[in-house]
Amino acid sequence: MKEKLQELCSDPLFHINLTIWLTQPKPDNFSIQPVLYQSGFRIFSIGPLLSLPPDIRLMTRESNIECQDVAKPDLILEADNRSKLLIMECKKSSFGSSSSTSGQARTLLLLSGPVISEVLAIGKRSSAQGILCYFTRSEQVSQLENTLSTLEQEIQKANLDSGEYGCLGIGSNDTAIFLTYSDKMRQLLRFQSPSPLEILSLEDGTDPRPLYFIPYDPSIEQSREEQALSRRILYERFLSNILTKIGPVNAPCEVVLKGEEILRAATFGLYDIWEDAEARKHIRRLWRDFMDCLRNSLKEEQRNYIKYKPDKGWILTFENRNVYEEMLTQVSKFKPEFLDLSKPMETPQLELELPEGYP
Repeated sequence: MKEKLQELCSDPLFHINLTIWLTQPKPDNFSIQPVLYQSGFRIFSIGPLLSLPPDIRLMTRESNIECQDVAKPDLILEADNRSKLLIMECKKSSFGSSSSTSGQARTLLLLSGPVISEVLAIGKRSSAQGILCYFTRSEQVSQLENTLSTLEQEIQKANLDSGEYGCLGIGSNDTAIFLTYSDKMRQLLRFQSPSPLEILSLEDGTDPRPLYFIPYDPSIEQSREEQALSRRILYERFLSNILTKIGPVNAPCEVVLKGEEILRAATFGLYDIWEDAEARKHIRRLWRDFMDCLRNSLKEEQRNYIKYKPDKGWILTFENRNVYEEMLTQVSKFKPEFLDLSKPMETPQLELELPEGYP
């Protein structure tokens, strides 16, 4: 169990989902302490593509500051009517100021500065306070904060402004998962309790992971085994929602499975604010692949009752009660774990894109 907890605390996908849980109101008798919700933070967006303003780009080039023109943080949280904006980036481990990852970190530091409200198109420059927060393992916090301090000094020497910054560390013992943070971060995030803070209590023999809002994210760095598990969970969500759709109907009838609706349900509504265009495209492709595999798993005579129309989605036609019952039986027997879960994942490329549906 201890080794599994250590692996879990190193998984950025767990970090993202745990952060989302920390921004939700606490249900009765729930094991998670929603410290970010208690401090007034809510989800603003997931995986947004943010661009540095042209004047900041020019200054970084003139000063030879190595950064990116765009960056895609994992999450952005908001508080105080968007006067406080928290950029969240989840990392398995720390990195040095000369590493390839430091370019992204410099960009995030600049984005969390006075330009944050302008970049998000919600206000004028300097109208909101930006904070950059890295979520990582507890033992990596000190080294990562030292790196961020070094990068901040480089930015200041170029007469540029960065935002406030710090880290939330995640660790575990035999009974709980907890957060560690500095006094500076405690003040910035308005946490009432000193570090370390227990945020998830554990019971013997149970999976310590909360129910994931986002079961799979192709942009997250994971091992092949973790990716396969995440994809399987996503497929199981697909199947569960399909059965929910067709279970209560009365034949004869048609059931239309719209990809957007299924993806929204599979992520508990967060698909609507998931701004990572490449990740969304990847998930939609998995939905199409899943439905192709589901259809091909049916008996030959049943396949004619499932058709895809680009303007509608997947249409299931139940001509009579017998067709409906046979289809429901076969769909219920479909096992997502038998799909190819080990196929290498495509790594989304960070680039400026046109909106979805643009010709």
